[in-house]
Amino acid sequence: MDSDDSSCVRQLPTGKKRIPKACSACRQSKVRCDGKRPCSRCKRSCKPCIFYEIPKDPTTERLETVESEVQRLRAQIEAMAELLRLSTQQSQAEGLGQVQHAQSQFMEQHRAYPAEAAFPAPNHAVSDPGGIPMLFAAATSALNSERGSEFHPQRGLSASSQSPSVMDTETARPFKRKRSGFEVKEEPILDFVSKGLMTADQAIACFRTFFQGCDRYIPIFDPEVDTFTSVRSRSSILLNAIGTIGSRVEMSPGSQVPDLLHTELKKCIGIVIQNKNLNCLESVQAFLIVACYTAERSLILSFATRMALDLGLDEAFEELIQLLTLKRTNDTSRISCDSMEAQVRCLMRKSRTWFGLLVLDHIFHVDGGKPPGIRMMGNARRCRILLHHPSSTVLDMRLFSQVELNVIRANINDTLDIRGSLTREAIAEFVHEAKVDLDLWFDDWQRIIVNSPTAQEERPFLLAALSVQHCWAELILHCKALRSMGVENVAAITPLERNILHLAKSAARQHLRLISLEPAFYLAKLKYAMDFVWAKCAFCFLLLLKLSRLLPEPRDEHQELLELGNKLLWELTRSAEGRETSALDLDLAPTRNRMGNVYMHILRLSIEKYSRIFQGQERERTGVFAEQTTSYFWDLFDAQVDLQSFVPEQFVRDWDFPGLNLFYFPTAWQDFFGDFSLGFGS
Repeated sequence: MDSDDSSCVRQLPTGKKRIPKACSACRQSKVRCDGKRPCSRCKRSCKPCIFYEIPKDPTTERLETVESEVQRLRAQIEAMAELLRLSTQQSQAEGLGQVQHAQSQFMEQHRAYPAEAAFPAPNHAVSDPGGIPMLFAAATSALNSERGSEFHPQRGLSASSQSPSVMDTETARPFKRKRSGFEVKEEPILDFVSKGLMTADQAIACFRTFFQGCDRYIPIFDPEVDTFTSVRSRSSILLNAIGTIGSRVEMSPGSQVPDLLHTELKKCIGIVIQNKNLNCLESVQAFLIVACYTAERSLILSFATRMALDLGLDEAFEELIQLLTLKRTNDTSRISCDSMEAQVRCLMRKSRTWFGLLVLDHIFHVDGGKPPGIRMMGNARRCRILLHHPSSTVLDMRLFSQVELNVIRANINDTLDIRGSLTREAIAEFVHEAKVDLDLWFDDWQRIIVNSPTAQEERPFLLAALSVQHCWAELILHCKALRSMGVENVAAITPLERNILHLAKSAARQHLRLISLEPAFYLAKLKYAMDFVWAKCAFCFLLLLKLSRLLPEPRDEHQELLELGNKLLWELTRSAEGRETSALDLDLAPTRNRMGNVYMHILRLSIEKYSRIFQGQERERTGVFAEQTTSYFWDLFDAQVDLQSFVPEQFVRDWDFPGLNLFYFPTAWQDFFGDFSLGFGS
C-alpha cells in the first residue's frame, strides 16, 4: 500500500502534487469511490476506509483561528450586555443585591480564566430569579460549540471520543493568586456594650441624651431610621460615637467613663481609617460627630470628606432632585412606589450627611482658619425644596438654613481674606451688600420657621438659634472687613472704618442680649453644644468688653454689660454642671478646670478685668480717691492695658476670631493723656 500510495500521488505540470480524492482501498481496486466516509464499497466489504487529508494552507488556517476568536469575543460581549440589562431592570424593581452578587462572581471568574473560561460553569451559577444561570449556561454552551475546533483539531472524530489532554487538565485548575508581602489586619469593631464598657441601660440612656440636644448641632439624622436598635445593628462605630458624646452630658461630674470611652473611640476611628471595607454612610456620620467634639476637628473632618467622596455622597442631592422631579411629573411607571420611597429616604439621609459635612467644613474654614475644602457651585437656596417632602424632619430647617448661611459666609471670607485686593471704599461697599444678603437670609428663614406647621414645639429654639447665627455672621463680617483694611490702632482710623467698628460693636451687643435675656431657648441647650458654640459665646463677650473701652459709651451701658456678663457666666455654669470635661478641654487646659470648660474660665477672667476698670471709674466719679489721682491713674492704666492685651491662646491657636488685636494708642505723644481718658467721662 505504501508503494501504491506513493504512485497515486501524481506530479502536476505546475510542480504541485495532486491529492487523490478516493480512499486507498478504491484506488487499489481501481474503482470509483463515492467519497463518503466510510465509502459504500468499504462499508459493504468491511474494509478500512482511509482517505488522504488535504493539508491546510498556513494563511487560511490563521484566518480561521482569528475568525473563531472574534466570534468567541463577540459572544462574550453580547452575554455581558444581556447581563447588565437584566441587572438594571432588577435594580429598578427589586434592588441590586442578588444581581450584584452574580455579576461579581462572573467578573471574578472572567479575571481568573481570561482565555479558557470566559463564563462560569452552570453548576457554579448563582440562583437568581432573573434567569441569569440560564444565560450563563447558554453562553457557555454556545462558546464551547464555537470553539470545538480549537480544542479538538482532528476532524472526523467526535469530541466525546477524545480523552482530555494534560494541558486541558492544567488549564482547568483554578488560578492561584500571588500573595503580597504585606497584609492589613481587618479587625472587627465592637460596640461598647459588647466590649463590656457600658451596660445596655447606660448605652440607651446616653443614646437618648444625645438626641435630646446634641442632634440640634449635628442635624443629620432621621428619627424614624436612627433608633438605638437600628444603629446598633448597622454600625458599631456610629453607636460608639453617639454613646461617647452622650456620656459627657449623662454622666455625673468626676466620672472617668467619658474619658475611657473617648480613648476607645479613637482606637475605633483608626481601624475605620485604615480599612476601606468599613467605609459607609454611618462611618461618615460617626466622623462628623467626633469632629464636632474633639481637638483634632479639621483632621477628622478631612477623613470624613474623603470617605464621603469615595461613597459618592456628593451626588446624592442631585439624584434626589431628579427623582423628586420624576415623581412630580408622574413619570414613575418603571419604578414601584415602595421602591421609590425607599430610594428617596436613602438619598435624603445621604444628602443630610453631605450637607452636614459642608456646614462643618465652612465653619472650620471661616472661623477656624482651615484651608478651603468643599465649595457649593450651584444656588444654595435649592435645598429648600427638600422641606416639602414627607420624609423631611423639623431639624432639616436648622440644617438647610445653616447651609445657605455658611455658603454666604464662605464667599464673604474668601473675598475679604485677600489683603490689598480691594480699596477701603470697595470693602465698605462689599460689606453693605453682604449685610443685605444676610438680612434677606434671616427674613426668609424666619418666615419659613414661623409658617411651618410641623415646627410648633421646636419653633422658639429654631428662632433663637437663627437670630444668634445672624448676629454672629454680621459680627465676623465687620471684624474681617477691618482686618482686611489693616485696622489695628483705633486712634488712627478714618470715619468710614469707625462706622464699621460701631456696626461690629452693635452686633456683639445684640448677640449678648439674645443669649442672656432668653436663656431657656439657647443657653439651656448649651450643655449639648459643640465646643465652637462655647468658644464664640466667650469671644463675643470679650470682644464687646474691648470695644466698649475703645469706643466711648454712656456709664449705664457699662453697668448693663457687667450685669449681662455675670448672668451669662451663671447660665454657663449651670449648663456645665451636667457636662463632663471633654478631650478638647483637657488639651487646652494644663490642669483640669473646676468650671468644667476652658471657655468659662476665659469668660470669668474677662469679667474680672473689666470690673477692675469699671469699679475704679466709679470710685473716681464719686471722689473717694480724689487725693490720690496720680496713683489711681496708673492703676487704671494698668487695668485697661491688661484688658486690651488679654488675648486667650485658644482664640489664636484653635480659632480664627478677628478683632482681638484692636488697641488704642494715641498718634501724638502730647495728646497721650487726653486721648487715653477717652471713654471715662462719657
